[in-house]
Amino acid sequence: MTRRPSALGAVLLAAFVLAGCAAGNPTKEDTVEPVPTAEHQRRLAAAYVEETMGRSGVDWDAAQSQEYPQECVLPDGSAGALYNIVRTGAGVRDPEAVTKSVGKRWAEDGLTVEYSTDKMTSGADRFLVNGSGGDVERIQFGAATTKSSMGGVSKCGTGNAADLG
Repeated sequence: MTRRPSALGAVLLAAFVLAGCAAGNPTKEDTVEPVPTAEHQRRLAAAYVEETMGRSGVDWDAAQSQEYPQECVLPDGSAGALYNIVRTGAGVRDPEAVTKSVGKRWAEDGLTVEYSTDKMTSGADRFLVNGSGGDVERIQFGAATTKSSMGGVSKCGTGNAADLG
């Protein structure tokens, strides 16, 4: 004589099997990290720019500060937004030393760092350091005897640039 499972037993067995399959096989949606908002990314980048400004010893001109959103593409191919952060400051007596000090700190923070030089329209030598990684997509510090500058770009986040500006 063959024994047939009851209807309740069959339902419980099916639920157990399905629960086991769902728990054991995570889907791509279960493992993908949510993308932070553009505003969150802006706050991180702005804080890093401000921290660098404070450590640089440069006298920064708050009236010349700018921040503006720009379109970008998120890893999934959808549209997002990032922020450009621009600061302007006074010249420094030893721009090469200040620039190397900023770059050294960025490297200690884990950023990839590159140094370069160029000439300003005034003819003054400008020393530059570019960084990428950490809380910023990229960041640049430039110093000359006549003027200093800082530019940061946040990582791309969710949001619409047109709605943020």
